[in-house]
Amino acid sequence: MTDYRKDIDRIKDPENINEAVYASSPYVLRKAFESDRSVVRLISAGREVVPLISKEIEKHGMKLSEITLSCYAYILQKIDLEAALKILKPLFAKAIKNPGPFFVNFSAHALRQKVNLPIKPLQILYTKAELLETLEVINKLKIT
Repeated sequence: MTDYRKDIDRIKDPENINEAVYASSPYVLRKAFESDRSVVRLISAGREVVPLISKEIEKHGMKLSEITLSCYAYILQKIDLEAALKILKPLFAKAIKNPGPFFVNFSAHALRQKVNLPIKPLQILYTKAELLETLEVINKLKIT
């Protein structure tokens, strides 16, 4: 069995994610994620890595870099939308108060996909109104 913990830890430093620190938009950042070996390996692992990402987010939350949080949201969105909703909802609610350029968009993308709101698969860039709409819809959900 592969030690996915190493990949999770590696992603904690955005410098370790292929070209991620040079991203000028969520679209470019997604392209960096798509071409990073660790990210691809974690997505291929499937649900096995969800608890590892969850634990990382619970432990460090908003102290993680914007790029790392976006990467975790991207991986969760690719693996398990139900888990993404549970894990990302509290962070999204915090992040939307003072949004950075990436995490709110990656988490909104996963959350909107889960609750069947329109998504922007190409650019992954949502307006303030769309972010607030996402927050409003997910706040109405009972999540266990």
